[in-house]
Amino acid sequence: MHRVLLAASAAITLCFSAGSALAQDGGGLYGGIVIGTHNDTDVTVNTVGTTAFRNLGPTIVPNQLKPTIDGVTYGVIMGNSFRGEGPIMWGWEIDLVGGGDSQTASFSGALIAGIAPTGLTTSASKEYGIRASLRGRLGASFNDRIFVYGTGGLAIAQVETKASVAVNGAPTLLWAGSNSENLTGWAIGVGAELRILEGATLRGEYIYTDLGKGTVTAVGNAAVRQNLALTGIDYAARTDYKGGEVRAGLLFNY
Repeated sequence: MHRVLLAASAAITLCFSAGSALAQDGGGLYGGIVIGTHNDTDVTVNTVGTTAFRNLGPTIVPNQLKPTIDGVTYGVIMGNSFRGEGPIMWGWEIDLVGGGDSQTASFSGALIAGIAPTGLTTSASKEYGIRASLRGRLGASFNDRIFVYGTGGLAIAQVETKASVAVNGAPTLLWAGSNSENLTGWAIGVGAELRILEGATLRGEYIYTDLGKGTVTAVGNAAVRQNLALTGIDYAARTDYKGGEVRAGLLFNY
């Protein structure tokens, strides 16, 4: 992940190395780096199947789990701005972001006589990989130093959803599953920029992203499949990937 972001940063530098006088009037090409913190606004992982698993009952299996996603994010951005009449400015922007931490949530269920005398432990986690967005921007500049804007557009991300079920005290009986997929959705946000030097700008912004749903099924291992009492019992789960990110950035006009 770090190599991808470093390569993207180098590409931005090379693309803009020729420079541009457009920055003199507040428009033109720019690139830079961002750092922030991610907060998933919907952390719920819902149990959706299988029917046999759900029929074990709410004291044995969870209706939902709530793993957390937070931590530092980091990335690179590039874009182009254009000045209209008066203070109005618009443009487009691409970002490439990584980081953020995932923590597993677990549920300890009641015993199942003859199968799980000390109960089941059901666990799930959700994690973002590399993510990107292509957004338009529209705003207004003030005093040739301050720019406030709204932004929105297309978002895409690699995500991974994991799930497992373990029979307490019987480590050979295990269900496990992992699903990595690319999700597409939308992103919207607001921000403000302050020019601190000729060609250098500080940014603060909030971006909310909705990528839709991820799914996973934890399938029983060979020991589970050989136990006729466990036939049809697999853990299937579904979760939303959406949340907000507060970011600060340092941009350079070219």
